[in-house]
Amino acid sequence: MPRLLSIMLGAIALIAAVVGIRALMPGDTTPNVAADRVPTLDKVLPDSPQQHNGTVVFVRSSAVTRTLYLSLGGRSEAEIGEVAFGAAGKVTTTPGKEGDVVEAGALLCGLDVDGAGAKVRQVEAVAARKREAFTSAQQRFANGWVSEAWVKSARSELDEAQAALEVARNEFNRMQAVAPFRGVLEKRVATTGQFVSLGTACGTVVRLDPINFVAGANERQATQILQNAPARVRLPDGSEVAGAVSYVSRVADPRSRNFLVKIATPNPGNKIPVGRTAEIKIDIGPGKAHRVSPKLMTTDEQGRIGIRYLDVGGVVSFAPADIVDESEDGAWVTGLPDEAQLVAEGQENIRPGMRVTPVIREPGTDEGAAPEGGG
Repeated sequence: MPRLLSIMLGAIALIAAVVGIRALMPGDTTPNVAADRVPTLDKVLPDSPQQHNGTVVFVRSSAVTRTLYLSLGGRSEAEIGEVAFGAAGKVTTTPGKEGDVVEAGALLCGLDVDGAGAKVRQVEAVAARKREAFTSAQQRFANGWVSEAWVKSARSELDEAQAALEVARNEFNRMQAVAPFRGVLEKRVATTGQFVSLGTACGTVVRLDPINFVAGANERQATQILQNAPARVRLPDGSEVAGAVSYVSRVADPRSRNFLVKIATPNPGNKIPVGRTAEIKIDIGPGKAHRVSPKLMTTDEQGRIGIRYLDVGGVVSFAPADIVDESEDGAWVTGLPDEAQLVAEGQENIRPGMRVTPVIREPGTDEGAAPEGGG
């Protein structure tokens, strides 16, 4: 019994010691935090739209179906033909001068062709005799005077003579540097009396009519451009020329990521020089567009041109807009909803993302007229 009592007293003492030690320890300092948003591991929750104090005037706009034009900036560019000698020799003639209009096949530079010309005349005479002999053999065979083998032999000799004539003419032509197409003799390199080798340059011919206007189109624009589509080209002096799409590249430039577009336009009198800047408008077919005042256009933080409009929930949004045509009373743009309320001019302090109290003004309403309230 005394042994059992001793064990019970020891247990009570141990419990008392543990409780005393816990009483001496500081309390739990872990704070209770009340979060107003749930953190995420992948992104920050967006802030609510900034509230705008006061009302904002919007102009109601409806899209209409019309012909759309893709506007690109470009420059004039011509086809250039580098003319070279196909043989070695001494330059004996250089007809024409720089700036002259030359026809396709016109002689620009000629070598000493006396020997080559004489050979051509000699082979021509041989070919003429062989042609007469073949004709005579055909007639004699028809009358039964010669055999068919005789006719075949005459035909073979004629073929050989014609082949020799072709070779002689090709040798002669290689000594003549001629214009590859109708154009302007822009530059002459060779001079009379000069000895040249095979491949030496004679000069340069530029085709100015028709003339090409080249531009770069991004991926989205390039998919809208069709071969032979009508186009208008406006020059810096305000004049316009009509043309058509002659080429759209299928491979983008690795640096600019743009696709090359060429517009061919007539250039009578070679009035448009190479390197002239121009505004190119390409017909991309019918579509819907809004007619807006240029004063309503603005730019976003990325430098894109666009329009501010009233979006869902009374929030102002920004829509990048493409100018597809221009008229005296405004610009035609795409990129907006078919029915849109646009931020009226004179409210430059309105920023996309603001929640506003909208007031709608119908198209044609005077600036000073009382606008119609909207929600």
